Amino acid sequence: MTSARVGVVPAVQCGLGLVRARIAADLEPLAVRELPVTEAVGATLALALAAGTPLPRVDSAAMDGYAVAGPGPWWRLHPQVSYAGRGCSVVLAPGEAVRIATGAATPPGTTATLRDEHIVTTSVSGKPVVMRAPGAPVRDDTRRQGEHWSSGTELARAGARVSAALASAALSAEAETVTVRGPLRADVVMTGDEIRAVGPLGPGETRDSLGPVMPEFLRCCDIESTGLWHLADSKDLLRSWLTLKSHADLVVMVGATGRGAADHLRNLLADLGARIVVERIAIRPGGSTLVAQLPDGRVLLGLPGNPFAAVAALLAVAPAIVDALTLRTPGPTMWGRLSDAGVMEGEATRIVGVQQHPGGVWRSTGPAHTPHLAGLIACQALAILPPGTGRGSLVELLPLPR
Repeated sequence: MTSARVGVVPAVQCGLGLVRARIAADLEPLAVRELPVTEAVGATLALALAAGTPLPRVDSAAMDGYAVAGPGPWWRLHPQVSYAGRGCSVVLAPGEAVRIATGAATPPGTTATLRDEHIVTTSVSGKPVVMRAPGAPVRDDTRRQGEHWSSGTELARAGARVSAALASAALSAEAETVTVRGPLRADVVMTGDEIRAVGPLGPGETRDSLGPVMPEFLRCCDIESTGLWHLADSKDLLRSWLTLKSHADLVVMVGATGRGAADHLRNLLADLGARIVVERIAIRPGGSTLVAQLPDGRVLLGLPGNPFAAVAALLAVAPAIVDALTLRTPGPTMWGRLSDAGVMEGEATRIVGVQQHPGGVWRSTGPAHTPHLAGLIACQALAILPPGTGRGSLVELLPLPR
């Protein structure tokens, strides 16, 4: 698909589905790299994860009890104890047993491991023996080598997100490193002469109520924030920051996406030779959102300056950017049944805050005011409402950070 460049064609609003498809088709993915498993959570597997060793690596005891050799009914007890992580010199002959701890390797000659509650101890000719307790089930509590997986078993496919569970499984499988794309890091910049981060507000100034909490919303999209910058409305300042200060794979820029006198981003992208992937989006709020790829491969996500509009557009679009840059297999979409009676008017898809009610249905919390996020305090998600959405509609939900 050929993407438009800034200033070459008029702005075209695309529906959200088309926007996501265009992002998937047009963005160049990140380079592959090798990372220690402990540093790879949030990244995406570029190669399948295969087990380096079987699990368990050797036969071992699943419960505290006794390793026994032969059918019994009783076994002579060795004086040693086999502990997990320690060597044991015992070699069991038929009719012998040894006390064993959970996780310990079973000694050579073991035919079964019997848990404590299934065993009674006694003596024969003055020597200690163990016997199966009356009525105890015939059960072997040995974990056999390779019972969970063998060496080379594929544990996760390429395209899978490296979750905490996947990283733990990789460590269990003795995979010290994984081949991945990501994790995705983002530089965040708030633009606007009127935006003030600290200190008392002057005439016409507005408190930055979004920048400090952007890391929480980015984390919902599996993006880690590398830092927050504030820039005045200046094309030269934006150019200098983009070329000298920003080094992350993704730039999230809030403000300057419109076409007003103080909005310089689109013209700057044209000057830099950026490739525009998404020009505008047919959503309300958030329609001025744009996605571009800079000549050096970095992706810029331009968001509207109003906090609610910026959050709505971020949650709707950023996961698709993560999937495209890391070649991640998209996860399942969250859906909910909307109980509101009103039908949404107009041609644009609307994004509204919703909360879940008893019975599992979702209800809109009312119109959101874009200059602040107070309307999201009682919400669990944002709902995407295409034109014609009414009571009982099944709608896509974008979870909010809690």
